[in-house]
Amino acid sequence: MDVHSRVIPAHLQPLGLAEAFVHFGADLKPLLHGTDIHPDRLDDPRVRISYAQYNQLVRNGIRLCQRDGIGLLVGSYMRWCHYGTIGFIVDCAPSLAEAGLAFRRYICISQPYYAMYMTEPSTYLDENGLLVTPLEFCVNSPEDAEMYQFEMEYRLAVTLRVIEMCTNRSVPDPSVHVTLDYPAPPHAAMYDDLPLDSIQFGAEKSAIAMTVAAVTQRFRPLRRQAFSRLISACEEEFQAANIESSISTKVRWHISARFNTQPTLERVAQILRLSPRALTRRMCQEGTSFRELQHDVRMSMTAHHLRVSGLSVDAIAELMGFSNASSLRRAIKSWSGKTPSELREEGPPQAEALFDSDAPAKNPAAG
Repeated sequence: MDVHSRVIPAHLQPLGLAEAFVHFGADLKPLLHGTDIHPDRLDDPRVRISYAQYNQLVRNGIRLCQRDGIGLLVGSYMRWCHYGTIGFIVDCAPSLAEAGLAFRRYICISQPYYAMYMTEPSTYLDENGLLVTPLEFCVNSPEDAEMYQFEMEYRLAVTLRVIEMCTNRSVPDPSVHVTLDYPAPPHAAMYDDLPLDSIQFGAEKSAIAMTVAAVTQRFRPLRRQAFSRLISACEEEFQAANIESSISTKVRWHISARFNTQPTLERVAQILRLSPRALTRRMCQEGTSFRELQHDVRMSMTAHHLRVSGLSVDAIAELMGFSNASSLRRAIKSWSGKTPSELREEGPPQAEALFDSDAPAKNPAAG
């Protein structure tokens, strides 16, 4: 993706970041210096900015605020309206799982780069029975320490706020456990104010873990119609943004999002407001079928668990619906050309940094 393409709506997350940085001590004019964003147009819904401009805005904010843990502060301050329509999901999602799926699909309306990985598996079940969600992003590489720390802390704070608002607290164990792949920073005491139950610095990976019940058990029964209306509005905005390039991409996402309920062709066609015959015809035109996409999603999720989960091959086979481990081994070998052991040795794929510090500078207009 071209980091100089103007694709980010300025009135959503960039405006929210600007508001937060100003709240924590930055002046707006120097905050926007070098971004080519006009202060009077920051809240104009017609204006789009580039990732390079967005990146410069964040760098300026970090420098001007000069506060330890500024990523935590900004992530805790950001208002949900700055994520667009999807931000209001936190007030009415029937479960944390449904809130997470909604954010994963529709957040790319305000942050289009998420479209690069939104169809790939993320959360997995680990051997301790907890659902683990990696804290993933690919805006900046770990070598860019200042931006990496901001992005990690910002994402942690925002994610924990979603969890706090969308978790069913009536389950036996609603606890939240965080692991971070960096040493405890000098401002580690600030993490004590986050809504979590345990935290481990210097871990192998950055992730949040919770019980299956806390993530999936529904509550707020009187708000489900409001949730459905918000999802419909988000889907309309999503389609208008033309983020998904093909009908196969749409179908694959809906199969993946509803994998545990084994969605049928008829159900996905209904969601997409097509007849089963029309959907089948359009997939055929793209060289695939519903059955092939189902198989690909199943194998992709199986490979994901093999790469990142501590579950045994037998346990993964049962989780993914294989008759036994031998059946899984044959299927994964046919699909990927690799054995389960080889996939486990690979580990999770590494996200590629979106911003290249050696890329030539440009001066894109903000519109």
